[in-house]
Amino acid sequence: MEMTTDTTELILDAAQELVQLRGFNAFSYRDIADRIGIRTASIHYHFPRKDDLARSLIRRYHDRFLTALRRIGGEDRRPETRLTDYMALFSSLLAQGDRLCLFAVFSADLTSLSGEVREEVRAFYDTNVDWLRHVLEEGRRTGAFGFSGSSGEIARGIFALLEGEILVTRAFPAPSPVTSMLPIVRSLLAWTDEPLSRGSTGTGPASGPDEPHYPHS
Repeated sequence: MEMTTDTTELILDAAQELVQLRGFNAFSYRDIADRIGIRTASIHYHFPRKDDLARSLIRRYHDRFLTALRRIGGEDRRPETRLTDYMALFSSLLAQGDRLCLFAVFSADLTSLSGEVREEVRAFYDTNVDWLRHVLEEGRRTGAFGFSGSSGEIARGIFALLEGEILVTRAFPAPSPVTSMLPIVRSLLAWTDEPLSRGSTGTGPASGPDEPHYPHS
């Protein structure tokens, strides 16, 4: 098979699925090669070390997640809507089957990862917490959220809540985070308004292509 950008993407797609299903330390280059029909030497050509593969996976995942956040994070949209749509991203991940968030898997394997890979994992965490903190602070300014205390701490709590829900739901199927976690988040934030329909700017629900979706391969 000719070594092209398409080949790189095929390798990354197969590797991401294996990571999300098994964990980073539970598959080999042979597993990837068997899935997409190339030699392991071809994978080593693109990713000489498994660390190289890990960094590329996380960066791609991070970039796709940033795209999803930009899609739901328009400043013209109410903070309540943005937060509900953010939670819907995690709900859409559950719809992909038995796959976990790539961040959660790498976090579980953190002690076995190189320093460079750990930094990539932490950057994804920081992106989510910073985005949430901004939305929470705006909601508090507008009066939609009545919580007191640190917006950063609550943002970390919401992110941990959603990541944890995905892990628990894998073993014990339950409603999506949008359904089961929203009352908890509303309580944490002293959310004063009625929850908006997912995808709504306050004037009506979003349709079809605008529905929030968690990044995947």
